[in-house]
Amino acid sequence: MSETMLGKRSGWLTFAGIMLIIAGVYNGLSGIAALSNDDTVAANVTEVLLGIDLTAWGWFLLIAGALQLLAGILILRQNVWGLWLGVIFACLSAFMTVFMIFTFPLWGMAVLTLDILILYGLLTRSDEFAS
Repeated sequence: MSETMLGKRSGWLTFAGIMLIIAGVYNGLSGIAALSNDDTVAANVTEVLLGIDLTAWGWFLLIAGALQLLAGILILRQNVWGLWLGVIFACLSAFMTVFMIFTFPLWGMAVLTLDILILYGLLTRSDEFAS
């Protein structure tokens, strides 16, 4: 019976895994744009970064994007490491969004809502992960 349960995955876990993959790709591309010193990115982030170096921010986004992509794949494979990486990244994203919500309110509310839904999906369906 446990083998048949492991093969099935709830819609919430699928949602959380796919959203983390999308966030990973987006953050990876944003990191590449920041590293390439794109004028559009440099003009838009001066309000948000509060003095943080654009190159450092680019590397942070690139590494975070790769780890989010890994977390999404591990969640879809029902790996426990994916569960905890997903929870950590959703919490970090929600925490960082609170600081940016005043600069980009609609985007911030959308990201915060998605983070909460990801956390809900991961934490309520954690029994579906193989230990």
